[in-house]
Amino acid sequence: MYPIERFLGKLKSYVRNRSRPEGSIAEGYIAEECLTFCSLYFAEHVETRHNLLGRNELDENVLNEGLNIFATNGRVLGKREVKIFNDETLTKASICPFQL
Repeated sequence: MYPIERFLGKLKSYVRNRSRPEGSIAEGYIAEECLTFCSLYFAEHVETRHNLLGRNELDENVLNEGLNIFATNGRVLGKREVKIFNDETLTKASICPFQL
């Protein structure tokens, strides 16, 4: 797709009032410009689309803390039940049936 076609598609997405598309496009474009200016102005303190990390970029804080994909704050469904297994049950559970 050519860049001009992509830009025209973006302008068409600004149309809200189909009876006056030129005014809608102008209003949408001005709103987009204002939001871009504000987001660049607040770029140091607020997370915006201009200072977001890419999908494959790593954050320094994540590198220092490690990836905690299994550390979730969930809630228990139902009554909590503590079960203590004896040595024989643990041995039976750890033996793979294919090793017999």
